[in-house]
Amino acid sequence: MPKSSNRGSRQADIAREAGVSQSTVSMVLNGAADLGRISPETQRRVLSAARRLRYAPTSPPRATGPARTPLLLGVHTFEPIFPTSARDYYFEFLQGIEEQAALEACNLVLFTAAQDEDGLRHIYQGPVNRLRQASGSLLLGHHALRDDLARLTADGYPFVYIGHREVPEEEICYVGGDYRAATGRIVDDLVAMGHRRLGYLGEAIRYEPQADRWDGFSAALERFGLQVPTPAFTRPDELTAQWLDAALAAGTTAILVESVSLLRVLAAMTSLRGLAVPRDLSVVLLVDDPGGEIGGGRWASLNIPRNAMGRRAVRMLTALLADPAGEHERQVLLSCTHTLEGTTAPPGPSAPTGAP
Repeated sequence: MPKSSNRGSRQADIAREAGVSQSTVSMVLNGAADLGRISPETQRRVLSAARRLRYAPTSPPRATGPARTPLLLGVHTFEPIFPTSARDYYFEFLQGIEEQAALEACNLVLFTAAQDEDGLRHIYQGPVNRLRQASGSLLLGHHALRDDLARLTADGYPFVYIGHREVPEEEICYVGGDYRAATGRIVDDLVAMGHRRLGYLGEAIRYEPQADRWDGFSAALERFGLQVPTPAFTRPDELTAQWLDAALAAGTTAILVESVSLLRVLAAMTSLRGLAVPRDLSVVLLVDDPGGEIGGGRWASLNIPRNAMGRRAVRMLTALLADPAGEHERQVLLSCTHTLEGTTAPPGPSAPTGAP
């Protein structure tokens, strides 16, 4: 019979309730399930069992006195990202935040603000920190406002950024994906297939996640002694078919693409030129696309542990709030996976050859 009233449940109890091993429970509750390739269904079964058994992680007390008020954690997004469906890119981040907050017995509040002329939402309104009502906040969004991050740090306000971000002369807390290592492994696999000339399409605006991908790509090619191409860091509406023509003329047999919007343009160009992917050109998307398919099929891609990133960020923030001076992990990059199925294949017989 489930011990639904037992506040002292252990991980072993959750394992029996969920029908999994104790190591699986430990990985799920510690935000490392994606590293062990534990399926989303199993993760949710473990979290559901933990909630039923009212499991509480062992941690330093957050407050003193006979009654402890649940922490109020803020969630701030720098641009409009709130998902409208489970196929939205940010859905898994926010679901991970909600799941872990429930497990930690914390309340959540979503902070929104009027957008500026660039469509971005500032944290500060003059001297006022809009997030001050929450004990600490989780921040996410593609376009980080570094001045706001620096001010939060200077003010001593606790926050964790979901994504790799750096602020000059400050050490901010973040949970990101290890895109550098993941992109390097993708290059390893493409070289093992026989590819020797690779191209790179990147976003015009370069943040740490974009720089990490390019660094992993270029470092892997240098390790093999292969030519590092000149990247095309561009906006989708500025990418021309002439770039693709030049890349193919140089012997390029595989292209890595940083964004879905750039991939859509590249897919249109390959169709216009009568090229078949992957017969004539292998293509890998360096971000997963939960929103659907482009060109009638799934594309080879780097897969981001978005749910795990959201949950790890909550755990990091609650640990900081419980013990601000403690020896906590403050900058974490989670391992990413990838798949090359669908849009990669060994290069054709006319492709450049040469041992790496």
